Amino acid sequence: MNKLQNIIAFICANYPHKSELTKARVTKLVYLADWFSALLDKKQMTDIKWVFNHYGPYVDDVVDAAHSGFGFKVEHQNTMYGTSKYVLSYNGRENSIKLEERDKEILNAVMEKTKTMYFNQFVDYVYSTYPVKTKERYSTFNLVKLAEDYSRQEAPTK
Repeated sequence: MNKLQNIIAFICANYPHKSELTKARVTKLVYLADWFSALLDKKQMTDIKWVFNHYGPYVDDVVDAAHSGFGFKVEHQNTMYGTSKYVLSYNGRENSIKLEERDKEILNAVMEKTKTMYFNQFVDYVYSTYPVKTKERYSTFNLVKLAEDYSRQEAPTK
């Protein structure tokens, strides 16, 4: 598995509410992991070039990685309102997930922060992040540069 597939597998294996792991939520969880990593470690966890599309940070990379990876399933389901959703899962061996401890720490922090959020709350949280609040729709995010800008802005003045 490549790094992105390992990240997705880790999320699928460890997220407490498996039925909520829709394409949109998993993609936004990966975005948050990249954003947290940019803030904390001055680098993205993935090499994704994030785009602020109509529905926030979204790229096809995450779902494409799941479709092409061994042990992943993207299953069509209906929500309780009768609308369609696609849920990602990982059925491979958990010990085959290869990530650095720091990556796991960041992913666990992202999941801990968001696990109690209903989808609308979750989306509001993603939309409250500095990149989404400061960039225009259809622009790309340089998360490392935006993290530097954010840190400078948030630093106390003397």
